[in-house]
Amino acid sequence: MISKRTFLKSGAATLAGFVIGVPSASAEWRQGRPGLMSVQEIAEAAYIYGLPIVMNYGAMFELVIDKASSQFRAPFNTLYSEARVFTYEDTAIVTPNSDTPYSLLWTDLRTEPMVISIPDIDPKRYFSVQRGVQFPMNSYT
Repeated sequence: MISKRTFLKSGAATLAGFVIGVPSASAEWRQGRPGLMSVQEIAEAAYIYGLPIVMNYGAMFELVIDKASSQFRAPFNTLYSEARVFTYEDTAIVTPNSDTPYSLLWTDLRTEPMVISIPDIDPKRYFSVQRGVQFPMNSYT
């Protein structure tokens, strides 16, 4: 089984190899094209865009796909509520709060949509629901 560290390193190496492998443009080709990004700028933009996706996939892999992982919680489309707060041993998510109980639900919407309903909560209590996608565009309720 591939480790999370190896997976992330290989993803970064692949991305770097792609960016470095882009042939350099000749002076003639670049002439008259203002705003053309340099290889360093392309690599930086790719890193900024790609890192959240790779990190999110790494967390998803450990939490819902790799059943042999010590971080495995539940398969797709299954609500899992942690009966304890997170500790230093919970490494799938980079910095979970150590004083907050969590419930996790990773949905696979390829076959059909899911309806998620939230029961009425006492207005004096705090709660939040984060909806996220594999790409870095999350929203909170």
